[in-house]
Amino acid sequence: MNIVCGPNGNGKTNLLEGIGLLSTGRLLRATKDSQALMLGETEARAKGFWEDPESEIEVVLRLKGRKTVRLNGSTLARGSDLLGRNPSVSFSTRDLEIVRGDPASRRAFLDEEMAQTHPAYLRHLTLFRRALEQRNALLRHAQEAHVPAEEFDAWEVPLAEHGAAMRAMRRDWLATLAPLTAAEHSQISRGEPFSATYKASDDSQSAEELREALEGHRAVDIHRGSTSRGPHRDDIDFKIQGRDARLHASQGQQRTAVVAVKLATLEMARNQLGVTPVFLLDDVFSDLDVDRRKHLVARAETLGGQVFLTCTEAELAGEKLKQNACVFRVESGGVVKA
Repeated sequence: MNIVCGPNGNGKTNLLEGIGLLSTGRLLRATKDSQALMLGETEARAKGFWEDPESEIEVVLRLKGRKTVRLNGSTLARGSDLLGRNPSVSFSTRDLEIVRGDPASRRAFLDEEMAQTHPAYLRHLTLFRRALEQRNALLRHAQEAHVPAEEFDAWEVPLAEHGAAMRAMRRDWLATLAPLTAAEHSQISRGEPFSATYKASDDSQSAEELREALEGHRAVDIHRGSTSRGPHRDDIDFKIQGRDARLHASQGQQRTAVVAVKLATLEMARNQLGVTPVFLLDDVFSDLDVDRRKHLVARAETLGGQVFLTCTEAELAGEKLKQNACVFRVESGGVVKA
């Protein structure tokens, strides 16, 4: 357990951002790599060392051009090649959008977590996104000129193949996650029932059915300029006490649900990978009440992995936790052991 404390705006989250970047090849908060660069700089560099398995990872982000990812000195083809090697699960204010946000937030959660534990899913996701981008470009072109059906077929076949595989894997993953989340949620909320189910945007089950749906809605999609059928339109239906958590749950209930989801994700990843991911908790004390804080930290400890928790003062973590943790203080971008 590591407590990283210090005044706001001094770099606590940057430390967690660096760990997350070295774990997944992606940033925790920013949508573009260039957003992580210090003002006036042209590149940023993160470097870390893992003991098990023993490895050295370096990621270089650039204002212009692609990032560079190195594992033990060798350059990897893609940042996503880091996924699953040194897994991590993070919890921050942004993650509250998993429950209260739009469907895109829930799909991003599925993609990010599944990509770390299922290499096959990452492959399907990558190829699906490529086919989707190409089909959408054809749709927009077809608004101005005739596009032969064969050109659409060339992208709709792989789109359907990988899209159907993604849906099947998402359903299976969520079916395992849901009861774990319900158990965590019940402990925190003193018995409030919770459920999570996959909500497909269309009735297609197989690759062939999805291909037929794409073909059947081609004219509508040309008018819209985007693809209306497929897993990129799907959602997760979270319910608390049988009601839609996004619409009817209080802020406290929504926060409880996200805590439960993250703890279940951590446990599930540990069961699937055989190692406990690093748990990154960014400023959770500002978003959670005392009971939820205690439960989150206590459960993180019982799962047995390495935890990095940021807060303004170490005392917020409680005296017992503070005594059993390594405490670091961050001031003006520097990190010292307290």
